[in-house]
Amino acid sequence: MSRYQAFFQGLKTSLPVIAGYLPVGFAFGVAAEGAQVGTAYALFTSLFIYAGASQFALVGLLKDGVPVLTAAVITVGLNIRHFLYGPGISGETEEFKLPQRLITAFGLTDEVFSVAFSRIREIPLESRFWWLLGLELGAYSCWAGSTVAGSVGGKTLLNYYSFLGQALSFALPALFFSLLLSMLEKGRRLAVFCALAVAATFHWNGHSEMGIIAAAFIGPITGMIWIRR
Repeated sequence: MSRYQAFFQGLKTSLPVIAGYLPVGFAFGVAAEGAQVGTAYALFTSLFIYAGASQFALVGLLKDGVPVLTAAVITVGLNIRHFLYGPGISGETEEFKLPQRLITAFGLTDEVFSVAFSRIREIPLESRFWWLLGLELGAYSCWAGSTVAGSVGGKTLLNYYSFLGQALSFALPALFFSLLLSMLEKGRRLAVFCALAVAATFHWNGHSEMGIIAAAFIGPITGMIWIRR
């Protein structure tokens, strides 16, 4: 497989992620416009922070008048789980050079990691970098483009079609759920059920936000331990 074939195959593999990112990125653009942060700032956060839930949290915090430094610390805290993604697929990317590792590390969002983790073993070793680059570039471009579209035209569109607001708010959970279903294979179910149990326990005790963070750590760690054994 040539590097071009691998790259375009990665782009093709990114289509399910793109389908989910379109409404979520659009919703973020609308949220940024509602918080009066402007299109340029919304695009800046999508290009350099590139983390959906954290971006929504950041915009909400700034809208509520939280100091920038405090908002930044909270945003970083929400993204700590991303440190687990690199080690999660490091065994399949041992041939990558340091620049290649740095480039692909940036693009490992929740959804991209989910797809890469389940598909990368099907790709020849010498083609994995270009395949992963195509997968990540497709998702990244869609996220940035939909953010601009949401910021520029979303507010006007929602004024005419208010029912779209509820659909957009459900887009992110729907995307996660569809990716979760694709991972429910033997050997991965333990990680999923452990994360679910942790999140549910925190939720029932009135600490839903803490449960999300705890499950984000427990699930990947359980999966990594299971795979190594």
